[in-house]
Amino acid sequence: MVASIPNDIFQFSTWTAVHKGFNTGQPRAADLTSHGTDGIGVFENGDLMILLDSRAYVVSAAGNATPARSNDQLCFAMVTVFQPLRLIKLAQEATLSFAGLKELLASTDALPTVGGMNSMLPFKVKGTFTNVTLIQKDSSQCRLVEKVKGTLYGYKIPAWMAGISGPSLHCHLMGVESDDDSSDIGGRVESFEAVADPDIGVGKCGRFHLGFPQGEDWESVRLA
Repeated sequence: MVASIPNDIFQFSTWTAVHKGFNTGQPRAADLTSHGTDGIGVFENGDLMILLDSRAYVVSAAGNATPARSNDQLCFAMVTVFQPLRLIKLAQEATLSFAGLKELLASTDALPTVGGMNSMLPFKVKGTFTNVTLIQKDSSQCRLVEKVKGTLYGYKIPAWMAGISGPSLHCHLMGVESDDDSSDIGGRVESFEAVADPDIGVGKCGRFHLGFPQGEDWESVRLA
């Protein structure tokens, strides 16, 4: 087994395969922490996964986030032993938009030796997010949430890896709504207007490991 070096990314299957309908799982939720502390993914039934601080959660089609069952299998996963190389705290009362986060992660000026358009960057943002567009299950199911206090985790994906690992900011959010803190909600983040008083941690991937599914289901997918 390959050793898990901080900020290296371990991925199972490809984003293109998910969008072509491949949903045969192999790694279990219980297996994720063998290679990472934080991550994102998709379960066999299309529910989303977020791994935060070595705890895996499943996000249902309704957007509810609950602890994942250990034997639930994933058809897509990206996990990392996350150790930020840069910790960023904005000025008091400052906010950051989704577009601003994308710009920050691509900037070699703002993040010298870390940021850049051709590298994969794991990142984590904690704060209160406003006007968040969350996608559940697949791109046809989305909802707008006015305010969520929680944690965003994901990866800045360079354009040349889009078919392998997903959109330029491939990230999942888990937290509580401001008017209902009785349960956690979550989803894949399509956009947000602002995050107030954010704590931002950014790493940089030095090695990328891709595990291929096995079997007839995989070989029958037309990826190109």
